[in-house]
Amino acid sequence: MVRSSVDYATDQITVYRYCRYNCAYCWAWRVPLFRKRIEKGRYDPVEEGKKYLRIKEKRVIVVSFTSDPYPPITNFAERLLTRRVLEVLCRAKQHRVLILTKNPILAVIRDLDLMLTHGDMWLGTTITTLDGKVAEKLEPKAPLPQYRLEALKVAHEKGVKTWVSIEPIIPYITYPEDIIEATKDFVDWYVLGSYNYCSRIKLPKVNRYIPENGRFTKRELTVWYNMHVREAIELLKKHSKPFFIKKELKKHLKVHGS
Repeated sequence: MVRSSVDYATDQITVYRYCRYNCAYCWAWRVPLFRKRIEKGRYDPVEEGKKYLRIKEKRVIVVSFTSDPYPPITNFAERLLTRRVLEVLCRAKQHRVLILTKNPILAVIRDLDLMLTHGDMWLGTTITTLDGKVAEKLEPKAPLPQYRLEALKVAHEKGVKTWVSIEPIIPYITYPEDIIEATKDFVDWYVLGSYNYCSRIKLPKVNRYIPENGRFTKRELTVWYNMHVREAIELLKKHSKPFFIKKELKKHLKVHGS
């Protein structure tokens, strides 16, 4: 079993060893060291899922963090690999399963029945901006944010628990308080995370505030987070929404006191 590298889950299953969405801020695929580690993984995700059938203590399993479980592929057998993993995990109702995808539309179309069968299988999506034009430049091959959120709304109305990962939070691009305000009626849980490896990843010039070199300093991140993340936290508390602040983001907030 693969222990999770994210601090809100105990385990993770990486379904695919590639990602087609080509997000500009993605450390997993834009930092060569991490890319090679992911590509070299050899375990069978379905067999990996079966291991959890024997574990009685509750685990929180992410499917999946370093690659998207709903990529745009045409091969029928390969396309259904995520469903085969979820079918196995449906027999492990003692665990919580967190699906994380930039294509919750496909997840709803294909696997809504499994989410409802399991009972503790949550559908989540990543949102870095509500601006469709900015999203097209940052996440050129992913569905637009408004379509992702519509899919979550449908899932929520059907009785599936939903969550949003607001990560990475990027200055002048990600306004977490606006994302929360727009989604609070159909999202059950939020994760907020920082922009990691920002000195090694060059962002496209999506607006006039992005530095010419496409990179933010840690100080710039800290200032942004202490303005906007703190406001987002107050909003989450106001609406009684459970949330999780990832440890790398907490480090920035501690600079000015928690």
